[in-house]
Amino acid sequence: SLFCCVLYLNTIMNPDILTSIFTRLRPSLLASANSVLRENTDDASDALQDAFCRLWRHRDSFADEDHARAASYTAVRNAAIDLMRRRRLTQPAEEMPETAEDISDASDLYDEVNRIIGRVLSERERSVLMMRDRNGFEMDAIAARLEITEANVRLILSRARRKVRDCYRDRLNRKQ
Repeated sequence: SLFCCVLYLNTIMNPDILTSIFTRLRPSLLASANSVLRENTDDASDALQDAFCRLWRHRDSFADEDHARAASYTAVRNAAIDLMRRRRLTQPAEEMPETAEDISDASDLYDEVNRIIGRVLSERERSVLMMRDRNGFEMDAIAARLEITEANVRLILSRARRKVRDCYRDRLNRKQ
């Protein structure tokens, strides 16, 4: 019909909506990443590149410019958040344990958190938490491995961390 012809002609005239939108919005996307990453321009550029690579795999699925624009902003924000978390996890600890007692305390804490994880989390929550926090998997890799969406991975991870944190706080409050 007429709509299909218009859509087909639009596709022929603009075969790569994603690239044209991403290029046009680059300054705004960079500002968005900068705001998440606290004005770290190098990291913001890395986040843009990561977001574009993630979007590129789905470039054929963008129906129009609005869809590509919304996906671009979302992907950049998520990439910036992922990068910020990854950098925070890889930064060196400010204080290393100095005595055997400090090392023992850290080991006890680690063991307690492991017990909480085993006791309060479901199998799915436990596997998402372990893949992300212990093994350093990216969100998209976890999603692919578990055959769920990245948004679902983020939700499961958030809930799992909250459960562990709340259980640990309850344990500390009972000791006091």
